[in-house]
Amino acid sequence: MKVLFIVKNVDFIDPLGIAELSARAKFTGNETFLGISTREDIFSKIQKIRPEVIAYSAITGEHKYYFELNDAIKSRFKNIFTIMGGPHPTFYPECIKDSSLDAICAGEGDEAFPELLTVLENKEDISQVRNIRTKTSNGTLRNLIQDLDNRPFPDRDLFLEHTELGEFPVKIFMTSRGCPYPCTYCFNKPLLTMYANKGKFMRRQSVERTLEEISIVRGRYPLKFIKFEDDIFVLRADEWLEEFSKKYSRRIGIPFNCLLRPDVVTEDIVKLLKEAGCFSISMAIDSGNQHLREKALKRYMSNDRIEKAFHLAGSYGINTFSNTILGIPYAKIDNELESIELNIQCKVAYADFSILMPYPKTEIGEYCIQNKIFNADINNYQMSILNRSPLTCFSEKEKDIQKNISMLGSLAISCSCLRPLILRWLIYLRPNRIYVLINFMTRAYLLHKKIFPVRMSFMGILRNFIKGLKREAEWRGYKPPISKDGL
Repeated sequence: MKVLFIVKNVDFIDPLGIAELSARAKFTGNETFLGISTREDIFSKIQKIRPEVIAYSAITGEHKYYFELNDAIKSRFKNIFTIMGGPHPTFYPECIKDSSLDAICAGEGDEAFPELLTVLENKEDISQVRNIRTKTSNGTLRNLIQDLDNRPFPDRDLFLEHTELGEFPVKIFMTSRGCPYPCTYCFNKPLLTMYANKGKFMRRQSVERTLEEISIVRGRYPLKFIKFEDDIFVLRADEWLEEFSKKYSRRIGIPFNCLLRPDVVTEDIVKLLKEAGCFSISMAIDSGNQHLREKALKRYMSNDRIEKAFHLAGSYGINTFSNTILGIPYAKIDNELESIELNIQCKVAYADFSILMPYPKTEIGEYCIQNKIFNADINNYQMSILNRSPLTCFSEKEKDIQKNISMLGSLAISCSCLRPLILRWLIYLRPNRIYVLINFMTRAYLLHKKIFPVRMSFMGILRNFIKGLKREAEWRGYKPPISKDGL
């Protein structure tokens, strides 16, 4: 069968979830294609390819765009089977009833998707395919995949051969699935509940498979920096990390970034990562107020523990990237400024700020609904966590300040001479396009210099500058300052 994966646009990393599904589909004898709806006439592409199946992947908020697109597609191509996977249908499977989709995939689709294709091709009953839900059948969840080594490598060619991502020198890899922590804003806890008694939740592929996958990509495309996208790259200095440290530095030798929790960071971990070639580490501060961080987010760690983790990484010459959440329910502006101060104390190389989005089925999402500070209408979810708080516990003025901190906070942290001007005056003005540009320029410079340092051609820099600025404006709720033809 012919399968067309449709995405709205292409960011700076290739979507591994879609790449894995494409690999699975090809492994079972199907053809796969990519459509980018904001770059090409998707209807002409459908007419040319004539796919039997169209597939989307969406988070909550983004789903609205794909629902509308699917309505338009189904009005012209009624016989094409359309399906959506990803976080939104996984945690809000009822969405199938309000859409023109034929089915949704809840949870891991690695085995469900190729089985669905076979069932469709044989014109059999799809209601028996586990993880697949339709308007008339709920479906049941299959067990979690346990052996991550026994998978085809992701079909990266789907994106890298047909977009500028192939030439982009930074690429992502994942070595594990699952996270054991109960952070209230994250999907991992409800996912763990969904998959109770269905296999080990924390799974990791072998070092050998990881190195082989990297070697394959390096042999086909430019690769100067690697970003490991695991929720948590390591939890302890175990045999896996020791093996990875020795073999990666010898056989790969490409600088990399990975994600850690401050409360698991030890000198043994940092030392092994440094020996492997780690250039930067990403860690979430989430809130500079310990009470909010622990009570609202269930991130049980002290400010002192967070500082020690960041300083330990810095002592080994590893730069740090921090993530901070603004707009935690009932947080005051003083609390947001505490987050700025903790980032400063941690001496982060780059600080990133987002606005809390109470996603469905997450603990904090349910809290916001129960306390009536968020309208549970699914259409109220935004596409971006960088725009504006949707919570009614904040005034419009507070939402303006939160948005300004999200745009100017990085500059305030990295440039002490501008800090008083930003924190005493600029964040209290109305959000504007100038702040978008300031944030983008700060982000682009610091990420390039401190987190993902790669050399690029002038045209490559220009292309990515234009692309990044357009995306930044969209995320912040502004129309792109550059026309579509400018990319």
